[in-house]
Amino acid sequence: MRRRNGPDAAHRPLADARRRVLQAVDVPGDEPLTGPAILRRMTDPAAEAKTGNGPGADRAISPDDQALLYPALHSLEADWDLEAAWLPDANGVPRRTYTKRRLLPLRLGR
Repeated sequence: MRRRNGPDAAHRPLADARRRVLQAVDVPGDEPLTGPAILRRMTDPAAEAKTGNGPGADRAISPDDQALLYPALHSLEADWDLEAAWLPDANGVPRRTYTKRRLLPLRLGR
C-alpha cells in the first residue's frame, strides 16, 4: 500500500503544472505567450488540438491550479526549459512573454 501524503506528495501538483505549461507553450513556430495566454491555452479545449493533445488527454485546469501557473513558469525558466523576455504588446506596454527554449545542435570539430 502506498502513502499518499509522503514527502513527494507536495511536489506532484507543481510537477503536473510544469508538464502542462510545457505542453501549452510547445507549439513549433508559435509566437511568445504571456502568462494569461498560456493559462487560456491550458484551459481552452480548442487549443488542445493545436498543441497535439487529444480531448481526453489531460484534465482541465481548475481555479485552484491557477495559483501554480507562475511558480511553474519561473521554475521552468530557472531550469532553462523556457526563455522569458519583456516584449511590448499592441499598446506598447511591456509584457513578460515565454517561449520554449530550443537547443541548437552542437557543432562537431569545434
